[in-house]
Amino acid sequence: MTTISIAMATYNGEPFIRQQLESLSQQSLLPSELIVCDDGSTDSTLRILSEFSRSAPFPVTIFENPRRLGFTANFLQAVRICNGDLIALCDQDDVWLPNKLRRILQATRESDALLIAHADEWIDRDGNSLNIVYPLDRRFQKYLQVNDFFGHSIVVRKSLLEMTKHSLTTEKYKEVAGDFDFGHDVLFLEVASAMNKVLFVPEVLVRWRVHSEVNHAWTNLLGTTSRKKVNVLDRIFPPDLSERYAEAAASYRRHSNWLSNVIPDLAAYGGIAAQASVKLGDSMKLMMKRTDVMELRSRFYEKLSRGERIQLMRHGAAMGQYRLAKEGGVGPHNALRDILAWLFLLPRK
Repeated sequence: MTTISIAMATYNGEPFIRQQLESLSQQSLLPSELIVCDDGSTDSTLRILSEFSRSAPFPVTIFENPRRLGFTANFLQAVRICNGDLIALCDQDDVWLPNKLRRILQATRESDALLIAHADEWIDRDGNSLNIVYPLDRRFQKYLQVNDFFGHSIVVRKSLLEMTKHSLTTEKYKEVAGDFDFGHDVLFLEVASAMNKVLFVPEVLVRWRVHSEVNHAWTNLLGTTSRKKVNVLDRIFPPDLSERYAEAAASYRRHSNWLSNVIPDLAAYGGIAAQASVKLGDSMKLMMKRTDVMELRSRFYEKLSRGERIQLMRHGAAMGQYRLAKEGGVGPHNALRDILAWLFLLPRK
């Protein structure tokens, strides 16, 4: 009999966690366990979890981290503790529809996919529908084509963890990424996609709470907060452009380092995992090239003379920085941007 674990990562989830826990207890197919890793909550999250554990219709195990891990490392920890054949990733502020686990189990019986994802309905902080279904709405079709699913909609097989037992761990992630958060969903999807083992169930199984907060991933798309007016010049050449490119370079470098740890794991496992290691090797090379490009562009947008900048433009063109993103570049449109920056010494700091 196939068992399903739920892996939940929490941190100050008091406002919504009761509703989420209630939706878990109302599943038509109950999980074999709920594993919760709390990342140092200072509100009543742990008390709510403890109360729920005493009446839940399934075993609940709560782990309190002695130090903050960050949400990616915390989720990796929770997933590794789970015992189920299938592991459903669970945020602390969403609402699961009653048939989620039953529908996912059905899907796994019809496919050998290592990662299963489903559609979700977006709701606001008060639980009201935003009339958006991801990724089925037309505006999101490009995300569906590249297997870009959110963690709250993902279920993984235990075998995916066995293939990456030395690399997809909290300890290895912290060693490579430090306090930077890629997102656990990105990591699982990249490995499963390399093996062509991702299955999408086009049904809404979760109501996902989208928070209208400054810098939230979807705030600008939804237009839920006022946006500061910025003139066209500052939009094209923001004063911190050099810092932005430096941050991108650091992110690509960490990503490349992470792949360098995953590839040997998959190669050693053999079979389809070994084949995937070759694909990820190509991805690692691309990440390394993007790192070099972003580092060069960070230097270009420092306060330099025209002579220094023209040398960097020539060097960048030779290394292919104006090629398309799939080739590791930033696109030909950025050549015009750089020419303008060279002519007018922009951005002005």
